[in-house]
Amino acid sequence: MTLRNVDALFSARRVNVFGAPDTAAQRQLVDNIRASAGEAFTHVTGRPSRWQFPGDPGPVGVILDARWARPRAISALAEAGCRALVWAAPTDVTDDVLRAARPTNLRILGGRSAGVIDPRNGLNMTTLSLTPRAGQVALISQSQSLTAGALDWALGRNIGFSWLACTGAEADIDTADLLDHAALDPRTRAVVLQVSEIKHPRKFMSAARAAARVKPVLVLQTRARDTATRDGPDPVRSAAFARAGLVECENLGGLFDGLAALELLPRVTRDRVMVLGNGAGVCALADDALRRQSLKAARPGDDMAEALPRIAPRAHDTAAGIDLAASSIDETVATLRAALAEKQADAVLFVHSPVAGHPHAPMVDAIARAALDPRLMTVWLGLQTALPARASAAEARLATFASVDEAARAIRYRRQYHDTRALLTATPPPDPTVTADVDNQRHRLAVLAADGVEWLSAEDTAELLADYGILGAASGQPDSDPSIRVRIEVMPHREFGMVMRVTDESLGVPPAYGFAPLDALLARRMLEGASAGRLSATAQAFEALAQALVRLSKLVVDLTRIIRLDLHLGIGPQGRLHAPTDTLIEITDAPPAERERLAMSPYPARMRHRVTLRGEHTYVVRAIRPSDEPMVLDLLESLSPEEIRLRFFTYIRHFSHDMAARITQVDYDREVSLVISPADNSTVLAGMGTIIADPDGHQAEFAVLVHHAHTGVGLGRHLLDCLLRQAGARGIDTVYGDILTHNRPMLELARSLGFALQRSLDDPTSVRAEIDVARYRQASEQATRTADDTA
Repeated sequence: MTLRNVDALFSARRVNVFGAPDTAAQRQLVDNIRASAGEAFTHVTGRPSRWQFPGDPGPVGVILDARWARPRAISALAEAGCRALVWAAPTDVTDDVLRAARPTNLRILGGRSAGVIDPRNGLNMTTLSLTPRAGQVALISQSQSLTAGALDWALGRNIGFSWLACTGAEADIDTADLLDHAALDPRTRAVVLQVSEIKHPRKFMSAARAAARVKPVLVLQTRARDTATRDGPDPVRSAAFARAGLVECENLGGLFDGLAALELLPRVTRDRVMVLGNGAGVCALADDALRRQSLKAARPGDDMAEALPRIAPRAHDTAAGIDLAASSIDETVATLRAALAEKQADAVLFVHSPVAGHPHAPMVDAIARAALDPRLMTVWLGLQTALPARASAAEARLATFASVDEAARAIRYRRQYHDTRALLTATPPPDPTVTADVDNQRHRLAVLAADGVEWLSAEDTAELLADYGILGAASGQPDSDPSIRVRIEVMPHREFGMVMRVTDESLGVPPAYGFAPLDALLARRMLEGASAGRLSATAQAFEALAQALVRLSKLVVDLTRIIRLDLHLGIGPQGRLHAPTDTLIEITDAPPAERERLAMSPYPARMRHRVTLRGEHTYVVRAIRPSDEPMVLDLLESLSPEEIRLRFFTYIRHFSHDMAARITQVDYDREVSLVISPADNSTVLAGMGTIIADPDGHQAEFAVLVHHAHTGVGLGRHLLDCLLRQAGARGIDTVYGDILTHNRPMLELARSLGFALQRSLDDPTSVRAEIDVARYRQASEQATRTADDTA
């Protein structure tokens, strides 16, 4: 299925319900729809009759009785204009129902779903007994009970949702679809996600990466019903979340605290928190909590230090924070305002204890009336008087937490997103050169597997590892050097297929997990994780291990018949690798499909080719790499102001790392980005082009850029032709692009390739160029046949 029609669940103003309610959950669902939809609600009960639906079924339907959702009924609903169904029947969605829905992209949410609600449009299609407030955070959950608990908790904290949805058993619509919807929703600022099962890991990782690039995503993993014997969170899932840029919460309480931080706190880019409290003990309590979360206490600046004796004479600055002591309410509020004016603090944590003469209630009221900066976090200690104080603080939209540890954890989650996103967009160094004869190795493994060989011999293993440049000369002192055991497994993990596990055997720390393909930065992080940052190797040795991991990941991506590799590496003092003879490599005669093996899309090396254009100019065309960022920046900085405006529709004085990272670090499942270099100079770029598909792969937007030193030879035409061919190979229906009206060369190129041009209704200075990819392919094939016949 695709992302198409998922939006109907959130934009519908009218809904039909089919079947009579039979359970408490179904009755609650019908009551919610009736109360929120009013006259835009039709309830059809009884038995279906020849699949004739009374009146217009509307864009969304709710199925209570599976008899209304037999294949003929589904087809009839779709033909009548229904775009999405909430499956609230007690039975599972059958394959016959899914097949009937597929031709029209009619989407199904469920079964075992609590439904969906968008508080902004008022339509409540959930089984929940409470109604959420409107907010800016989307909640995506697979569990009905956790959805209900999260909503109850959020109402208690006066926190709202942009929308919430429970996917349940995910027969059709899954968490990846909803992550894509959240990423594109301008009214959603952040996402909170609970997952117990990931059925389509490649799709999930693609959607998660896309969402995490543009807004924070917190995730809580819970166990699937058939994995109840496993202890604790799955470390492979945790590694996948980190690779996608998600921030994982340890438990449900952490998820709720993170939700409060996302909804109420502004962006956090550092780890400095200023502590204020009405006692030295509570300041020390807060400081300890910050330290446990690897956060730092922010010290008052010169201006605040000078003003403190004047605005709060009884307060004094301690090593743990500002002790307000017996300061009055007005003095406390003034001190908080001064602290919030300190720009070096990401947040201000105020801890209040109900000591004699300083009850919670008046302080809460004063802070609420003061309308202070949203960076303020409050903790009201105690229980009996703290509960109403927290309720009042929540009503005033203050970021309020039950303990200093919860507050510190929340600020860590908020900061961790910034750190994770920075890691996600970091520029890696170029990959090591691998000169392996991949075709030959594939042939050899195929022959061996066909002959019934399951484990490679020591000689074959040594030859294979040497071909990929993994092993160097043996170390002179292999026994005295730190060793690391690299284990690459394919398919043992029930969700993510091939997993790379790295263990430092000299330290008793848990292994680190990762996924091919790796670059040098990812490999280094795996090594740091495997040694808890204590790997006692020289810089040369550490880098040699990282390079070996990158090469191993390429080996497993290239050679699909390898299903297990267990390699023990020793490292020499000069960074030379040594492998004992106990290396094991298992192969299979029936390799799984790529999307089952690899959770991440591999680099499309097959796109690389040489082309000779007009004037005997020869170029190399290939897919872009993250390490191309310096060359991309050089290309962009060398453009004239007018060239920049024609490409980006505006003048840009400086191209940032973030912008270059967005160009170079692409998801190859959703994007195709090509770069072109002169054949005799691979260190410069002559041009680049890209198509970016929407999440459902139906349409893709193109962009092409050719440096002025290389115009007039046909580079733009060749780039766009390559992009259109890639679009056809991926099943994309339409490719479009916006072109400025005075960009005559680009308009002529688009017209010559068969693009239809139409003046934009939104921007009179631009033209929308659009082409049917299937027709372009047919025309290109016909032109090729004609040219062959002429020759």
